[in-house]
This record gives sequence, C-alpha cells and structure tokens, in this order.
Amino acid sequence: MKNINKLERYVSRTLAIIFLLVTFCITTACDPSIDALEFDLPDANSQEDLTPPEALFSATEGNDYLTYTFSNQSISATMYEWNYGDGNSSTGVDGANIFPGEGTYTVSLTATDNLGVSSTYSEELVLIEPEEPPTSIPVILEPGFDNGNDSRDPWRNSSLGGVIQITSSNGYYEGSNGAKLPDPGSDRIGYQLISEFTPNKTYSLSFKYRFKNDTADNGLLHVSMLTETNNPADITANTVGSITFSEDVAGVDALATGTLIFNSGANTSLAIFFYNEFDESYIDSFEIEALD
Repeated sequence: MKNINKLERYVSRTLAIIFLLVTFCITTACDPSIDALEFDLPDANSQEDLTPPEALFSATEGNDYLTYTFSNQSISATMYEWNYGDGNSSTGVDGANIFPGEGTYTVSLTATDNLGVSSTYSEELVLIEPEEPPTSIPVILEPGFDNGNDSRDPWRNSSLGGVIQITSSNGYYEGSNGAKLPDPGSDRIGYQLISEFTPNKTYSLSFKYRFKNDTADNGLLHVSMLTETNNPADITANTVGSITFSEDVAGVDALATGTLIFNSGANTSLAIFFYNEFDESYIDSFEIEALD
C-alpha cells in the first residue's frame, strides 16, 4: 500500500508541474503585452561598437593655390562625405577640389561605419594668391658688336651657317662696330642662345638695321627667336616668333629700328637667329625687355 501511495503522489506532482507549464506557455503566447523574444540578442545598434570610426585626412596643394587634393586617413569606416566649405562636396574615399578664390575654407570629412556610427574631422585652409615673381631679363652677349672680331664668338653656329662679319663703316652701326651680312652667297648668320627667360611671358627684342642697296633686288633681313637647334631643317618648327624687313620699305639711307614681339612659351632658353637675302645687310644694338 505504501508503494502505491508514493506512486500516486509522484504522478500528482508531475501532472501539476505539466499543468503549470502549459498554462504559462498558453498565457504568454496569447498575451500581446508579453514579448516572448525579449530575452533574445539585442538589436545591432544597441550593441557596443568596439571599433568606432575615426575621421582624418591630409591636404596637398596642387599646381596652383586654388587646387587641392585630400588623402583619406580614416579608420574603421566604409562611407565618406566630404564638405569643402565652398558649396562643393563629394562622397569618394579621397577628396579633390578647385576653390573659387582667395579666402578661408573649412574642409570637413565625415566617416561612417556599417553600424551607422560617424566621426567628423575638419581642417581650415587659408588660400592666398602668391605674389608673381618679376619677369627675368636675359643677358645678350656682345649685343652691340663693339669688341671687333671678338664680338662674333657668341654669335657662331657653324651648323646653321657661316659667322657674321664685323663692320666699322660709317652709317652702318651704332657705337664702335656692327654686324655685317654680305651679299647672299656666303650664307652667313647670327645665332646666340640666351637663358633665364621667364616662361609664358611676352618680350620685346629691339635692334638697329640697314641695307646697302648694291644689288638690283630688294634685300630682306629675317630676325627670329627659336628654341635651341643645330639643324637647319628644324628652324621653322622651332620658331616662336619672327619678323622680316624689306629694303624697299625700310629704305637704305640710315639705320632703322626693328622690333620683334614674342612670347617665351614654356621655354627658359631661346636663341636669337638672323640672316639676310638678296642684298647686303647690317644689324646692331640688340636689346631685350619684358612687356608683362
């Protein structure tokens, strides 16, 4: 009898526990105020971000004071937003901008990770247009040919033609002497490479010249500025400026003033080059000056 009573009490307690569990499950499942999943893992955004983003960049000036590139040095980020402080923005990893003019601009980078956490870094740029250096005036050696035959040395280029002669005949020079280009046939030329031009500047090359008028043809005098060359075939392609004077226009009674205006382009060195056609010619007193 005792064993039967123990069994009955055990079955009764087991059924009671099952009843309570079933009742709890039914109650919680049917009551909308109770979240059956309230003990699940928390939402992603509620988790601690163990590696939050940190925004950082460096700025580099370009070819002029208005152009900048920005190198992104942020960590733990996947999305980026640049604000350049002038109304321009971008979303690339690295940044670049051309600013509208002088001024102070606050450049900001916002770096965001996949959890939506953001970091912002800002840097102030002060843009000031640099002062333009003065235009360099190149030095011409023996510009007036006043050292006699020694004056010819800076004007030699045997690859392009024979060297000039020197004249001391009255009326054909200024100072003590001048350069002489005999009647064509001797193929004499003057060539001098001069340095220290400021690139992209306008210059004026001035000189005195005259024709002799001892042929039936009207003489021509050609004066050019060239990039450096020793090949006659390259003269046209290497010319940055040239001018031609004609005997019938200039006359033959006195020295006339000639001027060649040219732009140096990208060059820091250019050569003065001159030669004549059809009649004996003279040239003297070279001078160069900057026009801007």
